[in-house]
Parts: sequence; structure tokens; C-alpha cells
Amino acid sequence: MRNIWSQPWGSLRLLLVALATWPCASLAQSPTPAPAGGLLVSPTYVLFDGRERSKALLLTNRGDAPEIYRISIIDRRQMPDGQLAATDQPGPGEGFASRLVRYAPREVLLQPNKPQTIRVLLQLPADLPDGEYRSHILVQQVPKASEPPPPDKPEGLSVTIKAIFGVSVPVIIRKGQLDATASLSDVHALRLPDGRSAVGLRLNRAGTRSLRGDLSVLVDGAPAGQLNNFNVFLSTPYRELTIPLTTPGDLKGHRVAVEFNEGENVPSPASAKETLTP
Repeated sequence: MRNIWSQPWGSLRLLLVALATWPCASLAQSPTPAPAGGLLVSPTYVLFDGRERSKALLLTNRGDAPEIYRISIIDRRQMPDGQLAATDQPGPGEGFASRLVRYAPREVLLQPNKPQTIRVLLQLPADLPDGEYRSHILVQQVPKASEPPPPDKPEGLSVTIKAIFGVSVPVIIRKGQLDATASLSDVHALRLPDGRSAVGLRLNRAGTRSLRGDLSVLVDGAPAGQLNNFNVFLSTPYRELTIPLTTPGDLKGHRVAVEFNEGENVPSPASAKETLTP
């Protein structure tokens, strides 16, 4: 048999693309933009829960050169560790928002430090059942064409690795009277690999809508740790979380209080509190 691997292939360039997306943090409208490479997207969370029929995303290129970004809408399932996995089936009790919104433009050329607005328009059918609907808008960098190899480059296989940056922003639609409750379980002290103290816990969600809020830790009444603006979507009943602490030394003998709160702008906000004495 002829050995094809012994034949000259010329200079073949293989492009390996690494796609990096940030769930927004995954991550109420967040005042903190989501960065990816030189891209800033604000807000990091879009919620339709009233009479508003349009929202706006602001894209800013903080790099030094113009970049093209493509905007699409995707469906994702949240895992207990907060990661988002591709899916074509919504979780129990939730639906996809992708068929209920339109957005424009779908591709933009962003000049450095010149913001561009993306409009998100809500289109609800009259017979839409009550519930929560979620999808994610993905703003993804379009890679530039790779440069040809130099003419004196020897024959063989070369590999070019290029990262494609992107940001995903959850879009949530709520229709009808929805509610949610929160509880904390498995609260325990632990030590991180870098030697810092931390608190691990499970935040449980129940009800007909997702949770979004802040977790705070007090050690002997003093603030010691905080996680802000994180989500527990309907596709998972709980999140496993670790909160690094600023308190030096071991937590043994100290009183640790952990509290979760949603924002006051949420109707019937959920909250939960647990104490721990290691």
C-alpha cells in the first residue's frame, strides 16, 4: 500500500479555534460589565418582567484596533457548578426565550472605544402560557483571516492557535405571577489550595422562577466574603458554591453567618440564612 504520509503536503496551516464564553456570570441588571478580551458588554443580565417591550445592550471595544463581532441567540442548560451546557430541550418548568425576542444588528464593526447599541425586542404571542423563559445572547468575535505562510517556510504541518472571545448574556422573560424560595444547606468551612479560608455551601431553589442575588458571609459579625449577582436558573434546583474569605487563619471557634438575598426590585424577593460554628 502506498504510504501517503511520505508524500510532500506543502505548507498546511491548521487553525485551532478556542471559544471562550462568559455566562454572566454565568453573571436585575448588573452594573458591572462583562469583559472578554477587549470587549465590554453591559448590562450582563436582561430581564423582561413588566410592560417594557425593548431593552438595549451596550458593546464597547476596549482594544486598540477595530473588531467585528457577531451576535446570536443560544439556548443553554445550567449545571450545579454554574457552567452552561448546550441543549435543545428546556429544563422542567421553563421555556426558551429565543423564539420570543428579536435583536438587531446581528453583526457590528466596533471601533476602539466607540460604543454600539444592540436592541432586544420582545414579541409575546397572546396565548403564551405563564412561566419563565430563558435564552442567552452571544456576542462573539469574528476571527481575522490568517496570514499566509512566508515563502521560505519549509514544507510540513504548522499549527496556529487563535482564541475567539465572546460574552453570553442571559435574557429572561417572566409572564404571570411567579415565585421562588431559597434555602442553604451543607454549609461547611474549608481551606483553598492557596491557604485561604472559605465557606462551601449549596444554595437550593424552589418555585416557578429563577434566583438572582448576593451571598454574604460574616465572621463574628464582621464582613468576610461576598458573591454578587449570581443566578440559579430553572434548569437546576441548586448551585454548589465556594466563597473565599478575607478572615486570616482558621475558622475554628468563630461564628460564621451566611446569608442570601435577592434585590429589592424583585417582587417577593427570596432570602435564606444559616449559621456555622466550626
